[in-house]
Amino acid sequence: MVAKEISSLQHPIVKHLVNLRTNRKYREEKEGLLLLGDKMILEVKKPIKTLLITMGSPIPSHLNFEKAYLITEEMLKKISGMQSVETLAAEVSFPTKANLNHKKLLLGLDNISDPGNMGTMFRSALALGWDGIFLSEDSVDPFNDKALRAAKGASLILPFSRGNELDFYQLVEKNNLHGYIADSSGDLIENISFKFPLILILGNEARGVTQFHKKEFPKIAIPMQGRAESLNVATAAAILMHYIKSRIHGKS
Repeated sequence: MVAKEISSLQHPIVKHLVNLRTNRKYREEKEGLLLLGDKMILEVKKPIKTLLITMGSPIPSHLNFEKAYLITEEMLKKISGMQSVETLAAEVSFPTKANLNHKKLLLGLDNISDPGNMGTMFRSALALGWDGIFLSEDSVDPFNDKALRAAKGASLILPFSRGNELDFYQLVEKNNLHGYIADSSGDLIENISFKFPLILILGNEARGVTQFHKKEFPKIAIPMQGRAESLNVATAAAILMHYIKSRIHGKS
């Protein structure tokens, strides 16, 4: 396919992609996401609506895309919002919410506010073989640009759903999920006999999970040594997911 060359910073496609990056409502209305980073784009499994290539760079022949544009580096900087850029940008269709029924290992994220933490937890959950993620409605958008970069493509692959407390408890009850809350005041994980299927719940970086959840599920904690009193939520999630997954293998 021949790529069309554009050079204006005011071109409609540039404005469209900037809006996809910066405006959540616009993303949802257009059902599109902006991907940045050559490695993620070259490995993406979803069909690409629009591929942008900086002038002088080769057009990846193996990618499945509808249309392509050759752009300047300055245009890519504007689209990405970064001063240091690679060679590619792409628009893909918005991932749809998945049905999490019958999943055995789920992560529940309650009012996570930092996009870097959100993306990192998607990446860790995928890498550690967890089945999906349930997001509270007040959690940060997993498809904002910072979250997407931190996820390294995991949020385009791992099944996820989003909803309110009623949706969450319907999921738990329908699938007989055993819930565990990550909390530094909880019982040490080495003393817990985990029951499966389960959902591991992590809360807001400053406030933890809602009081409603605290009344419903047991709290679990990571053993800490030295002067550290707590861990970053994404770090804690990775440790707990790895530990719990290892307990499953230990029972098999």
